[in-house]
Amino acid sequence: MTTAPARPAATGDLAELRALKRAGELGDAAHRVRAVLAALADPVDREAAGALLGARAARTALAESGAFTPFPLALLASSTADPVPPLLTAALLAEGVQPDTAVTGFNQWRVEILAGAPTLQDHGPAVTACLLDDTAVFEKVTDPLDADEVVARCAAFPGELAAWLDAYERHLGTLAVLNTVPLSAGRRDRYVDYATRARVEAAWQRMNAAVLDLAERPGTVVLSADAVAARAYTGWAATDRMRHIAAHAYGPEFLDAYAREVARVVLARLGRAAKCLVLDLDHTLWGGVVGDDGVGALKIGGAFPGSAHSELQRLAKDLSRQGVLLAVCSKNDDAVAREAIDTHPEMLLRTGDFAAFRANWDAKPGNLADIAAELNIGTDAMVFVDDNPAERALMARQRPEVAVVDLPADPAGYARALASCGRFGQLRLTEEDRGRGAMYRARAERERLRESTGGIEDYLRELDTVVTVEAHGPLNAARIAQLFGKTNQFNLTGIRYGADELARAVADGSAGCFGVRVTDAFGDNGLAAALTLVREPDGTWLIENFVLSCRVFSRSVEDAVVGLVLRAAREAGAPAVRGRHVPTAKNARFAGFYPALGFAGQDGDFRHDLTQLAELPAWVRIGPGEGTFHAP
Repeated sequence: MTTAPARPAATGDLAELRALKRAGELGDAAHRVRAVLAALADPVDREAAGALLGARAARTALAESGAFTPFPLALLASSTADPVPPLLTAALLAEGVQPDTAVTGFNQWRVEILAGAPTLQDHGPAVTACLLDDTAVFEKVTDPLDADEVVARCAAFPGELAAWLDAYERHLGTLAVLNTVPLSAGRRDRYVDYATRARVEAAWQRMNAAVLDLAERPGTVVLSADAVAARAYTGWAATDRMRHIAAHAYGPEFLDAYAREVARVVLARLGRAAKCLVLDLDHTLWGGVVGDDGVGALKIGGAFPGSAHSELQRLAKDLSRQGVLLAVCSKNDDAVAREAIDTHPEMLLRTGDFAAFRANWDAKPGNLADIAAELNIGTDAMVFVDDNPAERALMARQRPEVAVVDLPADPAGYARALASCGRFGQLRLTEEDRGRGAMYRARAERERLRESTGGIEDYLRELDTVVTVEAHGPLNAARIAQLFGKTNQFNLTGIRYGADELARAVADGSAGCFGVRVTDAFGDNGLAAALTLVREPDGTWLIENFVLSCRVFSRSVEDAVVGLVLRAAREAGAPAVRGRHVPTAKNARFAGFYPALGFAGQDGDFRHDLTQLAELPAWVRIGPGEGTFHAP
């Protein structure tokens, strides 16, 4: 079994939270609350903190601060799961999200959903976690020693879960989180012969494999209980005493790890997956200090510790292949650092793998801000990896929004620490994600073209941008949902649709949903915009929301898209097109977007009467699909 990391000595963190609550200062200390929660390592302390901050007065103070994103959650379980809601509160508040978690009665997971979700309907959870233990399987077994009956039950259980998911989709229709079911020692070890025990375990593993296959369904996430237990280090089972006294199936460490994993699902649902991995060089990507030791003396590959540094590079490379941007932030001479990366024969990463590169003697928090500006992402979308505890502490203090990976002292654990941080999780990986590195390299080429041309219009004409409208369908549904979930700056209303919501709206005809693909002289930017259209009772088209990826800003793509909507609406005989701007923390710069395109109105509600339409941008060509916009 993997050894658990040593827990830090108890601090005054909980006492500080209590003092802030007593003084009525929780709302004014949101950053401190997040920092305290992030520092708590013991599940008991995290549960206590979650309970403290989940009480009514504390909830109100935190909500009124405006520093936390509200999020409705639900929890179902086949055993006692009372610690999970406060653990979820602690995990999510640390990430700037305030959950409102509805819980049903003991072992009501099946009845609640099959009966139409009477407890949860009004709550409207955006994510429902259903924590199952082996009681859910054995409660329909009449004789647990009858191996034939147990094997048959294992074969039937995944089908029952599929039917449960069908009912969940009908009654709630948002994201459902299931888990594989561990077989408890008490169930397994009652078989005295090894042959029967092996037969039951084989059937159990086949059952869990079929449960994992349910993740292929839209709107379903399945967590591996084994993976969660590995994060907990201590296994998954509750003590025998807690099993008898409180009907607990899972221990506190497992429940804490489970709550953290569900919190990561919530962050993915909110589009808050990290986009960029920022890596130190000396003693991190390689062993040694290149400025002192020279390139030839660096420890990379081969025997330990070089093998550990290569393992970290290999993981970074794999993350990059899945759309994570890589960046360097190192205290080094730029030329020396680049020489090491591009000439050492054991390096797995080369300078071309990095979207941004900062090797200098400036403070790393400032360098990280520069990298974020260069990539046009927020610093809250970055993960920082550095072997030096002092650099990590400085980053955590000056850039608390940056996810800092707590590396162990031994480089053997570097890759595991990064992999287990869980900051890059996506609900569905898209082709645009996989090609993000190439897109950013093409972006650098565009920037070089911009600098070499005389004016912005010359640059835009040479860029030769083409926009193509695509109706929502099986091949682009995941990316369209991702755009609505992840886009923050050009998100005109702040609405974040889930994949399930969009699929239902398109299927029942309540909205039209579209993606817009953008290509240019340097390649394919992928689906870079999305919008939804609704027909109002008088026939007016409403642009319910419109989002645009930051990678195609300032190229008139947004003007061309709305211009196409206006033309399609006029051709369809609509009396007008309405658009809205709802202020959020990050979209203020686009408050005048609709008025600039000829819409009239105020207070964020704008209307175009379709009598005079501005010309489409001359430097944007329209690809196949013009006129496909429609409001059902």
